[in-house]
Amino acid sequence: MFKTKKLLLFVLLGVWIIQAAACNSSSDSSASEAEIELTLQAIYAENTAQALADAAAVEAPTKIPLLMPGEPPKPERTLKDFDSSIRAYENRAVSGDRFLDSMYERPFTSQEMIYQPDLDIYTVDFAHDDDFFYFTITLYGMNPVEWGLNGMYGVEFDRTKTGRGDLIVWVDGPQEEWSVENVTVYTDSDRDVGGPQPIVADADFEGNGYDTQVELEGSKAAFARVSPEESEAIQIAVSRDLLENPAEFLWGAWADNGLRNATMLDHNDTMGPGEAGSPINTDNNYPLNALYNLDNTCRLPYGFEQMGASVPGMCITQAPAPEPEPGPGPGKPQTVCTCLRWNYSAQPATCTLWDCN
Repeated sequence: MFKTKKLLLFVLLGVWIIQAAACNSSSDSSASEAEIELTLQAIYAENTAQALADAAAVEAPTKIPLLMPGEPPKPERTLKDFDSSIRAYENRAVSGDRFLDSMYERPFTSQEMIYQPDLDIYTVDFAHDDDFFYFTITLYGMNPVEWGLNGMYGVEFDRTKTGRGDLIVWVDGPQEEWSVENVTVYTDSDRDVGGPQPIVADADFEGNGYDTQVELEGSKAAFARVSPEESEAIQIAVSRDLLENPAEFLWGAWADNGLRNATMLDHNDTMGPGEAGSPINTDNNYPLNALYNLDNTCRLPYGFEQMGASVPGMCITQAPAPEPEPGPGPGKPQTVCTCLRWNYSAQPATCTLWDCN
């Protein structure tokens, strides 16, 4: 189109130059020059209009609509987290916070230790269908000052089964219906989440954690909403394609209204226990300091068996064999033990501190 216009322009210009040269009178010459100028302006205007029309006709690339989740199926597994509400009136947590092992039970403000029920994870339900994995994070209650669920809520994935998180989905301000609004997905381009030793604290490590935001499109989707059945629960749907269709992975949940910074994960690599503080009032680092308004869970596996401490960060369900001791026989209550400190460098991993009741 434009080449034809230019050719026509040159032909007309040549004809008019010849005609102008053949004219003897100055008045005829001036008239011809004026006519040439007007014609050139007309052609330029026409070319410009055509170019604008062609540009407007070119449609912008159409973004593929996001795959929508449905209703979560019946939960396949339920993860029960530690309960900080038990001694919240005493401004302390009872258990569950192991800073050196990336386990945080800190739904309290810094210094004053005011309990935040909307940051205290009660349970997390897990379910899946052909397209999505569903996580329902139930909190102990609403924020008593600014009524609502005011934190950031998320699910972190370890698809390599190494303890190193590699993708995290956050929602800040979920809607009543499934929505991508305020949903953000991050990955770790240089695989430094967790430092040299995932989960375990690495002193003086300087990394950038989750550093890359993922664009959601088509079947690579993540949605969130407030549970239609319970106002104190957040539901997050993560598509299989967003996770690159893994056959196996570990997952755990987060609630955060403190640092709110995914580039600082794992937190125990960016600060020491003294700077972070502690929610346990018998700890020398009590009360909470730089790491506050935070709760997370251990991780449950999908696609493979839950085997003790075979992967750092995995939830521990096995109890140690009971020691022979005198006392009642078959009628004696069974001892239930929880590991408070694991040595992941040992092969196999061993528990160095048990809490039995």
